[in-house]
Amino acid sequence: MKYLLFQPEELEELVQFLAANLDEGYKPEVFLKIQSQWPDGFAIARRGGTIVGAACGALLPGEKLRVLILVLAPEVQRQGHGRKLLEMLMAAGRKRGCSRVTLEAMVNSKAIEFYRHLGFSSVDLLPCYYQDGGDAVVMERPV
Repeated sequence: MKYLLFQPEELEELVQFLAANLDEGYKPEVFLKIQSQWPDGFAIARRGGTIVGAACGALLPGEKLRVLILVLAPEVQRQGHGRKLLEMLMAAGRKRGCSRVTLEAMVNSKAIEFYRHLGFSSVDLLPCYYQDGGDAVVMERPV
């Protein structure tokens, strides 16, 4: 597995990967904007030359890093790759002065246990947060 920073020329492959592995839809231009604003905060995982994971974040006021996306292909889940991508984001956030990391997860998602295992705590609930009307749990921890 290789962990690399996302490059704009990988956009089409990234969009296809996300469409296959996320329920939420995003406009491709959003990823180029995220990458241009904070290149160190956008990482991908490749296995055999194929994207199998992605993580991106944004820097927020108040020394916070917000994880926007953390997703892995099903065949590489539960092998430490999500942790590695998240650690890359947090290390980049620390370099920029972030002291806290925050994210949202679907209330019924298995990801909540993953985040709890990594030291995240639930701090808020966002009703009707997702496109399908589902609620989100806001989670946070020190960087």
